[in-house]
Amino acid sequence: MADPTSYALLFRRALAQHLEDAGCAVYRDDGTDYLATERGIYTNGPDMPTAPGSDNALVITSLTPIPDGRANMLYRVQVMTRLKGSSIAAENWAALITSAIDQKQNIPPGHNIAWAELFSEVAFTADSSGRRATSQTFHFMGRRP
Repeated sequence: MADPTSYALLFRRALAQHLEDAGCAVYRDDGTDYLATERGIYTNGPDMPTAPGSDNALVITSLTPIPDGRANMLYRVQVMTRLKGSSIAAENWAALITSAIDQKQNIPPGHNIAWAELFSEVAFTADSSGRRATSQTFHFMGRRP
């Protein structure tokens, strides 16, 4: 018998689908590799992918949720992006992600989220391969599953 899928993973997958629907990146839930020209979404964070074609990656990681009473929960998610290119391109990608999530209700759809908001953001300088990164933490206030 297989282990049940955790709610945190279901939440990350739903958020990945929402980000793809919003035009932020490409999400393939079947494990197919991304092309070098695509910005791929990975839901198995916190490790950045190392496969060929993963220079432009968006990794979603669940952080420990915070209970708020018996029925509510503050879900916290880190979205880490890595982009080969300029700091302006990395900043614009982070802004696109923010616009898809921040100050919205019912994001991701179907998870009883009353409100989502950007909590923090930090940009990183380029690594030795010319890839820049941004780390964003989002809070999602909602009901427990």
